[in-house]
This record gives sequence, structure tokens and C-alpha cells, in this order.
Amino acid sequence: ADVQWADGIGADEIEECTSDTTFAYRTMLLSRDVMRQAVLSAGPRLVQAMYSCEISTSSEGLGGTYAAVGRARGRVVSETMLEGTGDFLIAAMLPVARSFGFVEDLRSRSGGSANASMAFSHWEELESDPTARVMAVVEGDEDGIEDESLGNIAVEYVDNVRRRKGLAVEEKVVKSATKQRTRARKV
Repeated sequence: ADVQWADGIGADEIEECTSDTTFAYRTMLLSRDVMRQAVLSAGPRLVQAMYSCEISTSSEGLGGTYAAVGRARGRVVSETMLEGTGDFLIAAMLPVARSFGFVEDLRSRSGGSANASMAFSHWEELESDPTARVMAVVEGDEDGIEDESLGNIAVEYVDNVRRRKGLAVEEKVVKSATKQRTRARKV
């Protein structure tokens, strides 16, 4: 019954297939559609690799350290002050995909007073759905221009991979535009 639901073919239509090639082709299409429906009904999610990051910084570079971690979409797990030195030891989780150039950004934001060491920690499931497109109207915009880039990290990752592989990406060609005025030609 599930096979008939997925492709809409019945037993009498299968018997009508005269060649083995046609039957094999239809079976492949049917199994592709069944697998696609199964994946979509399960609610697909992406996982991302996470680094465990230990950052040592002085009290002067603490604000810049938090800014660098936040910019890299990381989260601070703990912060401890080292006794007698005035330095801080910060433990954070950082996505591997956002970690390239992190140490340079950390040093520039903290004024050179922060050092980081990173090691692979675990795989973490992204909470957002990679198949959902978020459309929101930008506040304060009188034209009601919709912005698709708000909030869905999973869609951003999928689009970046598709661009890198040369595949089609669903995006607007013109993101922000106003109407073109035509000028009447006076003869």
C-alpha cells in the first residue's frame, strides 16, 4: 500500500510494463520518491563539528574576547579568573566552519592579549531546518522589502556548499532596488 501511495501506480500497471528496462526504470523512480518522502517526513537536520576552545586573556581583553567568540557563533561555557594574576581562562564551544581566522580576529579584538587553543570536541545538531526558507519583512522599510538571510544558519550552510560545488542556489538576483523612472522624450 505504501508503494502504491508513493508513486500512484497499481499492480495492474506494473503488469502492463512489457520490458524489464521500463520496469527497472520505474522501480528506481519509485524508490527515489519513497526515500525523498521518508527524509522529508523525518525532519532533516544538519550537524556541525564543534571545537572545544580554551582562551586565556587579561581583564583588558575580556570584552574583545567575548566579541570574537560571538562573531564566530560560538558560546562561552565557563569563565574562571586565575588566582593572583588577574587573567581569565574562558572555555567556549566554537563551530569548526566559523573557526578559520578566529585566532587572528581574537587577537585583533583583544588588543593582542588573548591566546586560544582549540581541539575537536563533538558533533552538534543545528536546530534550524535546512529546507525552510525564512522570509521576513525588514522593519523600518517603507517598501516592505523581504530579507531572506535572517536567522536560518542551516540554509546558509547549504547555500554555501551549493555555491562551492557550482550548483544552483535559490536567491534573489536583485536584493534591494527601487523602481526605475522612465523619462518621457519630448519631441
